[in-house]
Amino acid sequence: MMEKAGAKIRPKLNMYQPAVFCLRLQGAVNESWTDYFGAQSLSVEVDAEGHALTILTTEPVDQAGLMGIINHVNMLGLPLLSVECLSADGQK
Repeated sequence: MMEKAGAKIRPKLNMYQPAVFCLRLQGAVNESWTDYFGAQSLSVEVDAEGHALTILTTEPVDQAGLMGIINHVNMLGLPLLSVECLSADGQK
């Protein structure tokens, strides 16, 4: 499979190793939840329509840990807009 010139190369993922993920949630999450999520950063922005958007960057121990974070988001009743892998296998 050939990639287009300038295409973004996705990092090689492994289910059992840490990777840095960016989660986007609809709604505002207070910074006091940073430790609860094990987040490296947590910020709240306002989108073009004036709705709060929380951006959470985290490095769970593995993909099971990522699922735990997603379950916590679900328990808070916040819609999950996206999950993006920013780096894997120690590539930052």
